[in-house]
Amino acid sequence: MDRIGIGPNLGLPFGYYGKFNQVLARVEGNPELEVIRTTLHRDSALEDFYISVRTQDKREVRLRFEEAHTRQLSDLLQELEKVGMQEDA
Repeated sequence: MDRIGIGPNLGLPFGYYGKFNQVLARVEGNPELEVIRTTLHRDSALEDFYISVRTQDKREVRLRFEEAHTRQLSDLLQELEKVGMQEDA
């Protein structure tokens, strides 16, 4: 069954993958982090997603963005504090 909005991720900052793409871009823009893997819980909405990163000191950290479809982007970005990134205003 096809659902409107579910399809290939085109990297856009809006739509079905919008919050994921915005958070991932913020993480990838940090030269001190290496994205190891991403996991997405696809449904009628992109409910949850996870981004595993490696820090410069070789720690692996799994960032958890649960219930992402119901949360504000600013709330999701607070998860980045786990790897020393601060939310930009």
